[in-house]
Amino acid sequence: MIKYSEIELREMISNLRLFKNFKGGLTDRSEIELTKYEMLLENHLKNKYKEIDEWLNKLMIKNGTTKY
Repeated sequence: MIKYSEIELREMISNLRLFKNFKGGLTDRSEIELTKYEMLLENHLKNKYKEIDEWLNKLMIKNGTTKY
């Protein structure tokens, strides 16, 4: 599976949404691609915030505060 960066996903989603709005619709394949990219972005953001939460929790355990 191809790994996309957050920026790439946002650009692809934006382009497909623009095309959908201005051209009156997408093909079935393009609709599937749009949904896939939206789901990948959602998953990416969940993982991103999970990593930040884990880091903050480790910092809190180590220092008793989130200040480093």
